[in-house]
Amino acid sequence: MQPFSTGIQFRTQLFVILLGLVMLLFVLNMVRTRRLREQYSLLWLLAAVVIVLSATFIGTVEKLSHTIGIYYPPAFLFLVALLMVFVLQFHFSTVISNLREQNKTLTQDLGILQHEVRSLRQALQEKS
Repeated sequence: MQPFSTGIQFRTQLFVILLGLVMLLFVLNMVRTRRLREQYSLLWLLAAVVIVLSATFIGTVEKLSHTIGIYYPPAFLFLVALLMVFVLQFHFSTVISNLREQNKTLTQDLGILQHEVRSLRQALQEKS
């Protein structure tokens, strides 16, 4: 029964590696076609690399998971994936916060400019 499970493990490992490489190529293509900015792609590229490396070095993942006290390696990978999601969420939260602040500043500047344009138009009408 051992060769059968090894074959399944190899196919699963190969599938995950291919999935990570497809993700890597997808992100790179999105950057190349300018549908994703470089600064946002870095975390996605890191996630793809982590997927490929974790599938490639499954023995290291097992040892690392046992070292930190997790004796079921898929649970460790789930923890790593969860941490990656938290990092992505935090990154996007900071980006959204910055964009919100920029939007507020631009709206205020637009209001000031509209007021100045109205004042200038009114001054020109009064001179005519």
